[in-house]
Amino acid sequence: MAQNFSFGGLASGLNSGAIIDALMNVERLPIVRLQSQKARLNQQNDIFGKLDGKLDALNSVLQKMDTTNELASFTATSSDETKVKVTAGGNTTSGAWTVNVTQLAQAMSRSTSGFADTNSTNVGTGRFDITSNGQTWNIDLSANATNTLEDIRDAINNSSAPVSATLINDGTGVKPWRLVVTADSSGAANAVTFDLTNFTVADPAFNLDQAGSILQQAQDAILSINGLSLTRSTNKISDAITGLTLDLQATGTSSITASADNAGVKKKVKEFVDAWNAIVDITAPQGVVSSSGQSSAVLFGDSGLRGMSSRLRSALNTVAGGTSNYKTLSAIGIRTGTDGKLSLDESDFDAALSADFAGVLNVFTDSSSGAAESLKTAVDDLTDPVDGLIESRRDGIASRIKTIDSRINDLEKRMEKFEERLTAKYAALEKLVSSFQAQGSALQGFGR
Repeated sequence: MAQNFSFGGLASGLNSGAIIDALMNVERLPIVRLQSQKARLNQQNDIFGKLDGKLDALNSVLQKMDTTNELASFTATSSDETKVKVTAGGNTTSGAWTVNVTQLAQAMSRSTSGFADTNSTNVGTGRFDITSNGQTWNIDLSANATNTLEDIRDAINNSSAPVSATLINDGTGVKPWRLVVTADSSGAANAVTFDLTNFTVADPAFNLDQAGSILQQAQDAILSINGLSLTRSTNKISDAITGLTLDLQATGTSSITASADNAGVKKKVKEFVDAWNAIVDITAPQGVVSSSGQSSAVLFGDSGLRGMSSRLRSALNTVAGGTSNYKTLSAIGIRTGTDGKLSLDESDFDAALSADFAGVLNVFTDSSSGAAESLKTAVDDLTDPVDGLIESRRDGIASRIKTIDSRINDLEKRMEKFEERLTAKYAALEKLVSSFQAQGSALQGFGR
């Protein structure tokens, strides 16, 4: 804006500064209207931004309940966790089993005899092989004329052999240092053997190829479940009883039980209801109309908002397939209120779970028409970062704001020039009036 000169109507008696300010305020009205439009557009953009975040939150909830394994919740207990610990997955079935552990799985461990040190005594040179589970790895140290325990340890660990080598001081005698090699995996098939045929041993304490080097033999876990015998290479067994993971701790017998956890399922469903209602909390106020039929909502009547709401409601009202009597959300106690929010009738939901646990889950998890899959598809479409409805709507708003900013900038420049012209005109007027006043005073003096 041009500088306001404070000539103040000294000659004319007019308050020129106030007149210029008033004229400038009238001239500024188009800018004020544009700024109001921009503020409204920014509010619209903020709302769509919040909706984008709430839709992402809904999608995260749906990702956790779109398969039976994720939505189903079971509890599993062991009568003696010092023998067997148990955890349940989503595909568990209710039942009871007796687990008798007669042998734990363990990994093979071998040790050399004692060495006086780890970094000076020559162990030997050449190549040796490590074999485990039918595969052989060659450890080549032939480039060095001498190799210490540390050299051999590092060579083993730097290889891809499925073992770990460590140096241990057993605290006995003048030769306390031992190289201990342990298999990475337990089980009889993962036993480790050494072939030193091509390795020139400089110290006989390097005897990993001998039976006497075995500290711990490789062995499988042996157990029975309800009298059925089985073996596994690991103590953590997830492929014996469907949906259960058994963590063997010690030999002995334990009773394992598993049952459906209705409370766990209900908790996940409540998270879904809350995520949906968080979206409605944003969209619902945009459709509120006063008693006079007016609305101050910045997205009232917005086609993009109506399209988004319609798409979500359509996805919500899908009908799951299958033979169950429960195929819709309303059938299992999840109902839509007049305000668009969801509510969970816990009594109806619990009754449905008790009557048909799998059928209730299928309302969400049906791969073709379940509520979770349908809603995920709708949310993905709406929030697509390239051509999703929300992104397109926000891009349109950003474009309009950019146009308004350009128009405001042009009008501001026009305002500056307009003020300069007004200031110049009123300055000229004051000068002219002052000149007339001077002439009048001179004429009055001449007449005397």
